[in-house]
Amino acid sequence: MHNLLIVNTKEVRDALVLALENAVIKKEGKSDKVRKFDETIDLIINVRDVDIKNPNNRIDSEILLPHPIPGNLAKKDVCFIVKDQMELDLKENGYKVLNAEDLDELQKKSKKDQKQMAKRFKYFVARADLMRNLARVLARYLGQQGKMPRPQPKGFGVIRPNENLDDYIAKMGRIIKISMKKHLLMQLKIGKKSQSEDDLMENINSVLSFVEGQLPVGFNNVRSIYVKTTMGKPVMVKEAKKGGRR
Repeated sequence: MHNLLIVNTKEVRDALVLALENAVIKKEGKSDKVRKFDETIDLIINVRDVDIKNPNNRIDSEILLPHPIPGNLAKKDVCFIVKDQMELDLKENGYKVLNAEDLDELQKKSKKDQKQMAKRFKYFVARADLMRNLARVLARYLGQQGKMPRPQPKGFGVIRPNENLDDYIAKMGRIIKISMKKHLLMQLKIGKKSQSEDDLMENINSVLSFVEGQLPVGFNNVRSIYVKTTMGKPVMVKEAKKGGRR
């Protein structure tokens, strides 16, 4: 039996509630002021005693949250590399699409143009049968930016030629990246202030469960956990409870 730190769900919720309260600007003698934009909710995890010089100890993966984040991977953020009916359907839906011929044309252009294409979008999705075409033209730039489409189980950026696009597009709102390659700290978007407290908690718990499974000794490798909104101060999850796990 190993003694592992078990994160206390109530204390995580308490931190979330306080972070949400901090997003409201309170001034004595004046009515509360709520910021006009929908603030992002971030989860910050500080890790200890992990040698990230060892590639086996690094975390670099995408996961699916239980609940979609409003505005996550919006149309303007995504580029699809597809062909045939998929190309027509996605263009009709307002997405940017590159087919094999577009990639051939891009390959003839300058490195600056290729680099700009890689920078233009946050997320690239490619059909499996076009991955070689994409890699030939943009791999060096997408790789540098951590945007090269990855297949499951590490990511969701590679789709099948017969993928159900409606199902896939619905899923994109739930995709987030978790990365710990250079620093022992992870800060990830888990939701928006407009979402229900229960949905935010389920998203937080799914991230914590994933991270626990990736660390050598689970939560014993976690120094601290914070919850914050875009403009608010980080709120620390109080000391985790000691517990046993068989």
